[in-house]
Amino acid sequence: MEPTSSAHGGLQSVTRALSVLACFRDGEDLGVSEIARRLVLPVSTTHRLLAALVEAGFLDKVNSPSRYRLGTALAEYGQIAYRQHRIHLAEPHLEELATITGAKASIATRHGNDAVLLGTSSWREAEGHELQGLRLPLHASALGKVLLAWTQAGEDELTRLPYDSGTARSISGPEELGKELAHTRERGYAFNDEELVDGFRTIGVPVGEEPGQVRFALGLRGPLELMIDERIPFFVDLAKVTARKIADALR
Repeated sequence: MEPTSSAHGGLQSVTRALSVLACFRDGEDLGVSEIARRLVLPVSTTHRLLAALVEAGFLDKVNSPSRYRLGTALAEYGQIAYRQHRIHLAEPHLEELATITGAKASIATRHGNDAVLLGTSSWREAEGHELQGLRLPLHASALGKVLLAWTQAGEDELTRLPYDSGTARSISGPEELGKELAHTRERGYAFNDEELVDGFRTIGVPVGEEPGQVRFALGLRGPLELMIDERIPFFVDLAKVTARKIADALR
């Protein structure tokens, strides 16, 4: 049976509503006109979508009716997902690793073309009060490289990845990334050397060791003065010990 026009319309509305929510991933407060421009939608349509999302609790109005931010209903769902994925069991191990090394410890999983941070020893950067990004491009992050390397991503998959984010040091294409992933598997850890943010390095290790079965990656991130070459092997060893502890806890 062919879908009816009303079914098509309903699906389009759901898709548009999800696109509106995606605009808030950076944690910014946004206005109707700005969202409409980003999504190339009429302001009237955008306003209706925003009103529906506010009513459902997915968005909140801020200060005036024309600006919005993520709502408390998403916080509720986030806590449910956090518990269902048992990420809270990794938190003590992340904090212990961060305390020993002075770096930030994080755990991530893959969603589409990004590594998504599920938990970290600290949400705030050492300098200032800016939130660290929660979605990191696979090709330019140590966590992403781990998730690609230990799931044995194929050439076609690497070709489809976007390579337009990161710094001048980032990997620029699938051939280069394929070589980097092979090197990552060989040495047992991934390395991000200022490829995502200038002045910062990250090492990444898999949580679990079964090829093709790794769902999570553990990262250790710090400024250049902390992540010096001489410390990297020691930090890698500590990260691997922590990854085994987390794997046991999640198992």
